[in-house]
Amino acid sequence: MSNALANVRAASPAEVESVLLNPDVSMAALTWVTFLILSVVLYKFAWNPILKALDDREELLRRSVENADRIKAEFDQLQQTRNQLIHEAEEKARNIISEAKQAGTQLSQVIQNKAKEEASILLENTRRDIKEEIAKAKIVLREESAQIAIELAGKLIEKNLDTESNRKLVHKLTAEA
Repeated sequence: MSNALANVRAASPAEVESVLLNPDVSMAALTWVTFLILSVVLYKFAWNPILKALDDREELLRRSVENADRIKAEFDQLQQTRNQLIHEAEEKARNIISEAKQAGTQLSQVIQNKAKEEASILLENTRRDIKEEIAKAKIVLREESAQIAIELAGKLIEKNLDTESNRKLVHKLTAEA
């Protein structure tokens, strides 16, 4: 082989061009035979493992794409479920707030009504107490007035009437008045 290189280096460019344009038939036949032998050996020993590796790779890619599609579908389903749960939670929150407002309003009404009722009862009790006190005051005033009238009448009349009969007479006269 080193001789062939030495010959090519020593040859002029025209000679190299002539060798390249007019190939040797035996060299071409030997090249074809080598190519065919190499192809048969590669087919026998390397082609099936290469095809199996390619098939395995294709199957792996197909499963990966299927898994990716399945995961995407699951993600979309989860996203939809999440959105639905959020919507339900918001609706429940609105309902709870509405119920709380309604309960607050009702409680406010109950408290106001109870306060009005207690105020009414207190006012009624106070009026009754005032009437009782007025009645007691009238009785005390009548008794005192009767006592004063008796004392004055006793002083004026200076009669021998007893105090009890005078008191009865004054009570009778004040009751009529």
